[in-house]
Amino acid sequence: MARYRNFDGALGASTDTQAMNPALDDVRLRRAGLKAALSDLELALAAPFANRVDWVMHVRDALGGVHEVWTRHIVATEAPGAFLDELVTESPRLSTPASRLRRDHSDILGTIVRAQTALATAPDDDTYVAWAEDVRVDLTALLAALARHRQRGADLVYEAYAVDLGGGY
Repeated sequence: MARYRNFDGALGASTDTQAMNPALDDVRLRRAGLKAALSDLELALAAPFANRVDWVMHVRDALGGVHEVWTRHIVATEAPGAFLDELVTESPRLSTPASRLRRDHSDILGTIVRAQTALATAPDDDTYVAWAEDVRVDLTALLAALARHRQRGADLVYEAYAVDLGGGY
């Protein structure tokens, strides 16, 4: 008889794994917080930038939220003995994908900091529209990089624990 995995964790092996590893609940909460911050940034970027001050302020604030959530994510996953160390200790075969996630952390943080610097020096002359378009392109690429990172993280957790974190987190 075939066993079917329940994606919401209500039945089967997922529930057993969740009971054994409450750290997965923390991962889900962090993923939800990151997703909300990314949605805020996406909304800010999508706004028309005709009103320079408002557009820059909203994008800067939303990016600040992403920076805050991202920094907490890095600390919670990379600190000695934190989630990635625990995961690799449990499943050493996952050290390469875990290292990839660590590199993502650094690369993405660098992009966030560079964008914050750019937003702090927004031009107020005729170059504003071209500048804002460049910022929008760069931050849209950041959103895509963050989405890929979230997917890699979900894949890694699944490989380690056979638990689907779900796309909604």
